[in-house]
Amino acid sequence: MTLSDAFFQALPKVDIHCHLYGTIREETLWDMVQQVGAPISRADVAGYFIRGEKPKGVLHAFRFMEEHVFTRPEFLHRLTYECLEDMARETVLYCELFWNSTGVLAHQPQLSFEVLQAAITDAMQQAERDLGIVARLVHAIDRQATPEDAVTMVQNALTHCDARAVGIGADYLETGHPPEKFWKAYRMARAGGLKTTMHAGEFGCHWRNVETAFDLLEVDRLDHCYTIIDNPDLLARVAQSGIVVTVVPTNSYYLRTLAPSDWAEKHPLRRMLASELKLHPNTDDPTFHNITPAGVWAMMHRDFGVPLAQIEAMTWNGLESAWIEGEERAALTRIFEREWQTALTHV
Repeated sequence: MTLSDAFFQALPKVDIHCHLYGTIREETLWDMVQQVGAPISRADVAGYFIRGEKPKGVLHAFRFMEEHVFTRPEFLHRLTYECLEDMARETVLYCELFWNSTGVLAHQPQLSFEVLQAAITDAMQQAERDLGIVARLVHAIDRQATPEDAVTMVQNALTHCDARAVGIGADYLETGHPPEKFWKAYRMARAGGLKTTMHAGEFGCHWRNVETAFDLLEVDRLDHCYTIIDNPDLLARVAQSGIVVTVVPTNSYYLRTLAPSDWAEKHPLRRMLASELKLHPNTDDPTFHNITPAGVWAMMHRDFGVPLAQIEAMTWNGLESAWIEGEERAALTRIFEREWQTALTHV
């Protein structure tokens, strides 16, 4: 049975692995570039959003925006609200957005962590009121910065507490920047009551990065983890723990390194899906990856052969591992149950 586009559109979703900068609309970026006079052409802006046969990563675009574009708090407010508009249209009921404050503050010393965080969380509050979508902020460590920068970021998050800022994760290049580099920041975050997750095994990096995130950092969730399949014992331990692993079918590394003809067959996701891991698919950088939340779930079904029963299980994996508590979680669960029944009418 091939599931319809209407089913994937109606499917109730959480997106808990999504980087805020990677949600920017092309026209919004160009508008901001013009407002601040950033040194880039219209054609080069458009180039950020092209996914060719060998797609580039998005790091260069993020770094450009940090240095030249995000010079005003209102830009982050607009970015966040528009992201949640786009999510809400796709029946995303809850999302967590990763934001790397280290990079932008390094280039914009006139701005403050507190003001920028408030711009994002205020937009989340407005979107919840206007659109019904619930959103939370995940402060992302800049892996290419120093361990001390990571500690500073966590200190900022703990000093300027915001009810919508619920945890920490990681951002940018994993290669050469293993999880243990940031053990102190993660220990501080846990002690301060923040939830934790870590990108590991994203760029074909050794499975020990997954092991370190799991055993040393003691994260609440894991992101990517594709090389876990190279260590069956580790895979079994992670699966047995019940921790949720967020995955991204549009991950640039495997689109670059595997031939299109057998990409879906050789992708580590194929073996991960056949294991006992608790998986949940996400958008990561939706506008740069030319993907939508509904499109992610359709890819899992059509490219990787995920059947309806497994789609249902992964849907609930996402909700289970969402960093939301109490009555908010109970209310969201009730909505999910109702929307799941609605989605089934489109099967």
